[in-house]
Amino acid sequence: MDIPIDEKTVRRLERELAEAIAEVVIRLGLRRLPLLPSQQTMHLMAKAAVAVYESAVENQDRPGTE
Repeated sequence: MDIPIDEKTVRRLERELAEAIAEVVIRLGLRRLPLLPSQQTMHLMAKAAVAVYESAVENQDRPGTE
């Protein structure tokens, strides 16, 4: 079953995930992380998370997935 996610929702999910990632990175800081990622890197991390989620949505109810 393919359920496409509209682009507006994808962008919002990316934005909110990027904010969540930034909050965690700031909370952990340099004491626990070897490198503080740039805004661009955090944005890419959020995009990757959304891509994984979209893949899970696309593959739901398919035998042998997940």
